[in-house]
Amino acid sequence: MNKLTNFSSQRPKRRLPLPSFGIDINFCRNPHCGFFTEPPDPYDNRGKSSAKVKSNHPRGTVIGSGDEKTFKCGACGQSSIIKNNGAVVEEYRRLRVRFQPEAPRDFCPSQACDSHQKQLSLHPELYRKSGRTAKGTQRWKCKACLTSFTVGSRITRQHRSNANREVLWMITNGVPISKICDFTGLCPRDVYRKIDFIYDRVVDITARREGTFDKVDWNTVGRRFATDSQTLHLNWPNKKTRAQIAVQHLCTAHANTGYIMAAHLGLDPSIELPEVEAAMTSAGDFSKPRAFRSQARVWSETEFKAYVDKITRHVAIHPMEAPDVDLDLQLPHRGAMIRQDVMQLAHAFLLRRFLGKGDERFIFVLDADSGLALSFVSAFAKWIKQERADVIVVNFDKNQSNDQRYMLVNEGQEARTLATGISRSKWNAFTKKEKDDHTDVVIEGLLQGHLINEAFAWPFHTKSEPHRRIRILTDRDSMAPDRRARLMRLATLRSVDAYFHKVRSNIRFAARPAHTPSGNGRTWDRHYLYNPETMAKIIEIYRFTHNWMGSSKTKKTPAMKLGLARGKMRPNEFFE
Repeated sequence: MNKLTNFSSQRPKRRLPLPSFGIDINFCRNPHCGFFTEPPDPYDNRGKSSAKVKSNHPRGTVIGSGDEKTFKCGACGQSSIIKNNGAVVEEYRRLRVRFQPEAPRDFCPSQACDSHQKQLSLHPELYRKSGRTAKGTQRWKCKACLTSFTVGSRITRQHRSNANREVLWMITNGVPISKICDFTGLCPRDVYRKIDFIYDRVVDITARREGTFDKVDWNTVGRRFATDSQTLHLNWPNKKTRAQIAVQHLCTAHANTGYIMAAHLGLDPSIELPEVEAAMTSAGDFSKPRAFRSQARVWSETEFKAYVDKITRHVAIHPMEAPDVDLDLQLPHRGAMIRQDVMQLAHAFLLRRFLGKGDERFIFVLDADSGLALSFVSAFAKWIKQERADVIVVNFDKNQSNDQRYMLVNEGQEARTLATGISRSKWNAFTKKEKDDHTDVVIEGLLQGHLINEAFAWPFHTKSEPHRRIRILTDRDSMAPDRRARLMRLATLRSVDAYFHKVRSNIRFAARPAHTPSGNGRTWDRHYLYNPETMAKIIEIYRFTHNWMGSSKTKKTPAMKLGLARGKMRPNEFFE
């Protein structure tokens, strides 16, 4: 009997997570590196013969222990945290399916009928008129099964439908829920129901109208976008601790029109923290690095408890209250917090989908958040390599008072006069194009000898962005000097910051938390929300009114400027 030799084949150990649906963002994210966008060898080849390791694969090293691991490029030495591809795709798909058009209502309601789901507007031969209801609504009858139905208005069964317009105006103009009840005579339950109804209308109209981004002529309206985030607050349900949960509100605005392309909250109100904790425990996620976990999109219950412990560490709680505090340590109602890096990456991928139909060259101006910059570099990596996208990071001093800002503006005007030799009175008489041309010439001269990828201090201070520092992440030797100077001039976050200011001013719960002398270091606002779902709905409602409806003083809405609408959307059109 021949002796058989058993060869044990051990599966190679991965040092980088698997791609998900073709998405893999774990490569060198330095646009100046030769290995930019090149996927490194995902396997741990330590102990293997060099003859069995592919020499043409960029290697680099994976370092770190615990939850976070870092990939260090072997060519340029830049390090970046390894991301969970599956979590990014999961959040991206959630954002994509948020807006679904309302199901049609003009078809036979009998599911057993052959005419079910066949719309009256598309198949009028399948139906006939059958009188009217007591209120005068047209009744229709299916010719196949003789079932009667009415299409009617969306507000037919609503309580006090005449208050819909007032509720919409109040929630988008700084009126708290309690005052809405006083003004309209509605009870809080009915106000929340109307918010749900308004949100459903926003979802339906957004799904039908924002699907037309492929029809926008970006070369005409502008190819520049600004992205930034602001911190909103949500009340923790146990009032004894008076704690605030910080929620990130991430937005991208079209620079020329002010249209808010996407606005996302770092909350998913549809899931339960205990369910997330149980799923992660059963999958053994807590013993794995975050990049290799089956669930890395939202915070676990354990992580959220540690976060609340941290923000309430110096807040005194009465000993008799402590047991209740520990039992109630959870997000109110339903909902979980989304990891900031996952939200930023999914936001960037969604924006790429909106812009991905043509071959235009885009400019993305970002706040100086390293994670946000790397997210956009990862999502638009192929476009950057094809020189279809430029990513610019802007930082400025946000702590200046109004008087200090005016002084800096005066200094900037004097610097401009010295640099151009043009007096202020003559400068004010110039057209915008003439001002831009003169500015570009001066900046091009100042950039001579400036190192690539080094921050540039803008010499002409503005009130909105004093001490502005600009860094073009996608700068390169081949970039024309006049283009580099023009990018420096265009690098501003004014469009998205103006929207954030409107959010703070016009949404009551978005105001900054107040401090009181007797608060023992705690911040609290009785008008802040407790329900994450309501917060997400009101934020999306406000984005819609900003884009499509405007105020009484608005002549052209951002949607009109972008070419998506011919006129302002009226409330009667919104509620029809």
